[in-house]
Amino acid sequence: MDQPRSKATWIHELEHIFIQRGYNRRDFVKFAGAIGLSGVLAACGDIKPQTQQGKQAGNTNSIYSIRDADGLQWPKTAVPEPSSPIQLSVAHAWDATFMARQQQFDQLFTKRHPNITITAENTPWSNYLQKYLAQAAGGTLPDIMYTHYSWIQQFITQGIPISLNNYIGKQPDFNMADFTKPSMGFYEQKGQWYAIAYDCGPYVLFYNKDLFDKAGIKYPDASWTLDTMKQVAIKLTSGDSHNRIYGLASLPTPASANIAPPFLFPFGARYVNENQTKSLIDQPEAIEAMQWWMEIQLKYKAAPGLAEQQAMQQQQTDEFTAGRAAMAYNGSWITPGLRQNASFKWDIAPCPKGPKAQSTSAEGSGYLISKGGQHTDAAWIYLNEYLSSAGQQFMWGMTGRGSPARSSAWDSYFKSPFAPKGARNILDALDKYGSNDVLYLPATPKVVNTAQPIWDRVINGQLSVSDGLKQVKQQIDPLLAQNAGLR
Repeated sequence: MDQPRSKATWIHELEHIFIQRGYNRRDFVKFAGAIGLSGVLAACGDIKPQTQQGKQAGNTNSIYSIRDADGLQWPKTAVPEPSSPIQLSVAHAWDATFMARQQQFDQLFTKRHPNITITAENTPWSNYLQKYLAQAAGGTLPDIMYTHYSWIQQFITQGIPISLNNYIGKQPDFNMADFTKPSMGFYEQKGQWYAIAYDCGPYVLFYNKDLFDKAGIKYPDASWTLDTMKQVAIKLTSGDSHNRIYGLASLPTPASANIAPPFLFPFGARYVNENQTKSLIDQPEAIEAMQWWMEIQLKYKAAPGLAEQQAMQQQQTDEFTAGRAAMAYNGSWITPGLRQNASFKWDIAPCPKGPKAQSTSAEGSGYLISKGGQHTDAAWIYLNEYLSSAGQQFMWGMTGRGSPARSSAWDSYFKSPFAPKGARNILDALDKYGSNDVLYLPATPKVVNTAQPIWDRVINGQLSVSDGLKQVKQQIDPLLAQNAGLR
């Protein structure tokens, strides 16, 4: 960033961009709490583009060892090596700590491919989309780019990525079947693949072991139903408004792109139709499901209300990370932040079964090759190795970042000293009941922003659950109609 910004300004801008990208204020609270304020500020630091040559020796200090790559089997490229030196630019959105691991990968890659030099551009996640959409308009995109699952369809519509079908088809060891079931669906349009997933993680049930131990309650396990979770959440709620401990940290909201799989599907309900062109949130089963969830807060006060969530947000945390909630539904990707910031023992349990199904959402990110790049063959060499089984083991398995998109990389995650004890519950969720049926088409940001103020009135008791859902349906249907023909 060009000029230093105050902490308050940075947090405000980060929240604003989160909401613009299809998330809501409660999603932002989870994010800020998970990485900690120090992580936010570090990500906002003046991170300059790094070139591989001349800088790699001084910039690869890391909590991870480059020797982790010893013994890994890298794929052979199906396209020819460049015959003369070229430079590839690669755009990332890593925090400063993990960028050191990225530099280790690039160092190893250039040793295997001496005619390719890497320029790594690292941009804070909150600034990334705006920055590269502007570059796309100016025709100056990097060769390879990070993409969030919620951005890729917009990128495709604007003609930013190339189709990867030809390269994938030529690569005999690419093995599309190695990807976890939900991980690749975001990146396809009309039979063409435009990006490759590096991770895909589910929402799972986090729990505070200290609070369970104090209450003498057994930890959540595979036998739990949603009714079990609700009863335990009520039992574990205690204290007054100043020092209250909640049973559950957060509740579903139609102002969230991933509400359906973890919160509606278990009751046989949906948020939108399969083409994401029409809302079903006013249907009887959806109303019943949301009334069931909201009763936890509205009747039993076992989940924080809007004022409590906003108070936590001002402290740059959330109830679970702060130790003020016994359980929380959240993405598996928050585990590095919890390791850093939580002052209590915690673990991960399977998602409880609902009356109709056991289900959860699965979301992730990937990388694409931009259409404006001058060296697409070399870009494929990099991308293929980066997102191969070896690459995913080195980057996301061994480091404990978790949720690698390739099934073959998961064993390295389980063996990582950074993985939580319940890490296998994450893969079980992906393989057995995870769904990528979340909002990710271009209308999503407008949809969640429109639903937010309506649902705030429900949380504050100013509007019934049923009336709130009907108003949401009425307001978002014209927006969802804009997705016609994209899925």
